[in-house]
Amino acid sequence: MKIILRHVLKNIVEKKLRTSIVFVTILFSTMVLFIGLSLNTIINNTYSSMLQGIYGDSNIVITKSAADGDPFYKRTEINLESVSVEQRIDQLHANGKVVLNDEDVNVTLSGMDMELAEDMELVAPIRQLDGFDPRENMVMVSHKTASDYGLNLGDELIIDHGEETNSFKVGAINESNGMFYSETGERLFVTSLQQVNRLNKTNQLVSTTLIQAPENRVDSAIEELEEVNSEFTIQKTGSADTVLRDEQTFQTVMMLAIIIIVLISAYVISSLTKLIIAERLPVMGTFRSVGLNKGMMNCILLLEFFLYGLFGSILGIVLAYFLLPFAADIFNEYKEYGVETAVEYQLSYLIIAFLFGMIFPAFISFFRIRRANSKPLKDLILNTQHTTQKQSRISLLIGIVLLAGAFALYYINQLDNLFMAVGSIVFLFIAVVLLMPGFLYGISKFFHYFLHKFVRGDVTLGIRNVANNKIVANNSSMIIVVFLLLMMVGMTSAGIDQYLANSMKKDFDVSISGLEDDMTNYTEILEMDEVAKTHNQYISIAEYDIGGDRNTFAIHGVEDFTDFDEFYEGITFPDDSETRMGDLSNGIIIDEYQAEKYNLEVGETIRLQPLDANYQSLNNKEAFLDVEIAGTMESSGFSQNRDTVLLNLNYFQDHFSGLFNQVAVKANKGYEADVVKEAIADRYADSSVTVTTFDEVIASQKETVDTLIDGITIIIVMGLLIGLLGISNNLIVSFTQRKKEYALLYSVCMSRMQIIMMIFIETLMTFFTVVIIGFIGGLALKVLMTKLLYAIGLRIEYSFSFELYGILCAAVFLLLSLSILSIVRKVFKLNVLKELRYE
Repeated sequence: MKIILRHVLKNIVEKKLRTSIVFVTILFSTMVLFIGLSLNTIINNTYSSMLQGIYGDSNIVITKSAADGDPFYKRTEINLESVSVEQRIDQLHANGKVVLNDEDVNVTLSGMDMELAEDMELVAPIRQLDGFDPRENMVMVSHKTASDYGLNLGDELIIDHGEETNSFKVGAINESNGMFYSETGERLFVTSLQQVNRLNKTNQLVSTTLIQAPENRVDSAIEELEEVNSEFTIQKTGSADTVLRDEQTFQTVMMLAIIIIVLISAYVISSLTKLIIAERLPVMGTFRSVGLNKGMMNCILLLEFFLYGLFGSILGIVLAYFLLPFAADIFNEYKEYGVETAVEYQLSYLIIAFLFGMIFPAFISFFRIRRANSKPLKDLILNTQHTTQKQSRISLLIGIVLLAGAFALYYINQLDNLFMAVGSIVFLFIAVVLLMPGFLYGISKFFHYFLHKFVRGDVTLGIRNVANNKIVANNSSMIIVVFLLLMMVGMTSAGIDQYLANSMKKDFDVSISGLEDDMTNYTEILEMDEVAKTHNQYISIAEYDIGGDRNTFAIHGVEDFTDFDEFYEGITFPDDSETRMGDLSNGIIIDEYQAEKYNLEVGETIRLQPLDANYQSLNNKEAFLDVEIAGTMESSGFSQNRDTVLLNLNYFQDHFSGLFNQVAVKANKGYEADVVKEAIADRYADSSVTVTTFDEVIASQKETVDTLIDGITIIIVMGLLIGLLGISNNLIVSFTQRKKEYALLYSVCMSRMQIIMMIFIETLMTFFTVVIIGFIGGLALKVLMTKLLYAIGLRIEYSFSFELYGILCAAVFLLLSLSILSIVRKVFKLNVLKELRYE
């Protein structure tokens, strides 16, 4: 065994280029698997730590119920006698504006007891003035704010609050964590309760209470508190503030990335197996001739691939260990606000990636090793090579079945099931690979039929060679897989850009959120000079049950459907839905996409269950509401999810809670959206509303999607690099297997230049194949990928990108042209006599 191990290690060390290709391939696949498995957990932990940091050690947050209309209360109004409270802190907030570096900056002043805040790890000052006392017109700012605006201890801050101007001094600078994690929009200044009460002209009032209960009794404590504090909203701190993150989409993207890299790596390793086995054939024949059985010979070759996997996976894990923080930072959307990525290395993911990298090469090579070892002993000893690919009817039949299955899944998948959508795409790719030899055969025969009378023999031979050449088939398969993947990403990105630029209607200039339930408090917005028109949006969420399929709708309560139709261009009513809604108290208008998806007709009834902000049944009621479909609408210009449904406002207010109420504002002529935003923010400086422009909303959505697109593009580019290694390896295999053929052609009838022309024609035929199959496959992919993108919520129109197609075709031509340079060089250096003397 020791001798065999030394023999295998010697083989690994001697073939440096081949060994490097194997190691890089295994390294990439192991690294991507580990990073892909780890990222979702890391991003979730990052967001969770950010949200929890805002509340420090507390685990329960108490606020006044929005239905009360007044968010302020005295701390003695909360009854805490029934629960064990380890720590408590009360807070009061006010909004204002300060001029920093000649820039108007919106700020939130948060008042609280500073010593209690430190005890609950809400704040952690890194520098402060001697005798720092927030009761003496002093505030604490974050290190990020201090760095951004050049603030130092003792600097004076003039804060405008309402009609009054107040002077404060920077008394302390805090780390950019804890409650300062909330600085994702306005800047946060922390001071005392007395100071904020003075600004609000109130007396000993608070707006938020944080308490720390024993961890094992948090749920029961919330239930007990709700029983004796009916006028208050009591929640877990992790549920009180939610970062909206499409986790399913992120996981899907990561899973696709892993699948892409694994499949490409499997192809490269499979190709490398050919080269390694080709070199081992004489040794295998020698060992077999002296009595070594096939099983032992298989074990020796598998040992070599096992060692490749062992060393490659170790390198991959080491590289992934260092690259994981950088990869996680790419997907951390809050890093610009000082939120550090909470990188945690999961041992389970490490073991999975390591075992995969170690076993994967041996598993992929096992079948080729068995096939090679089943050759006659004569072929093994004489190293007989075969470059002709036998047309397998079984592979051809399987390819046709899978191609038909891809479209069958597409038509069967009426509910846009994610797994069926992924299966349809996978079937298409596998079908293309299996049918590639047949495509090459057909294209070769086509060109030969029309050109053989007009071109020279070397050109004709080059055309005919690709018909049954497994090296050309393998290279074409590799290129077309990456080609179609890049087409898929490009069409998705172009579709999103097209939607945001043309399809998404700019139905408002400014949006106001964070509102109270009583929307009549905001009617004065319409009286502002900067505002032309407003519309109150009553928004909630509900779980639907349609034929056993459950998901969520965004529920909009509409008071006047005619006014709604005039205000929003992104929603159109193709029939008399508005009229029918006036006759139905429980009527509902759904999107045409949803109606078609579930085969719903006007007059049918569906079931809705109102949900709260935590996506739990509202008021703990399990009963569903029966609502009747009054009509349909086309809302793609309003929301790309197309999951919006409209209800009568009275019915909405009776059964739903306005969780996400907003006011949409259209600016008057002559006023920019930013000007309107500032005016509204100033008007409501003493409230907790959030004002954003339409462009800011779109930019935020696009940034999230672009992050995912960039991530999967990076993965595909990595796959392309692995593919290039595979193509390089195939060319090496090709030359190794065909050099005797080249020598024979040179000795009989062809010059070296004619041999090179033959190789160039083979490359050109490969290019034509990729161009033709890329076009047909791209059109097929454009159809099939809509189900996948619909399944993850991107329900917009996609079109075939001829520009991207042309760029990729040019890239393929350049790649193939460069790839044959080494073969051309080898042909010029070919020692004909050395190759022929074995014949």
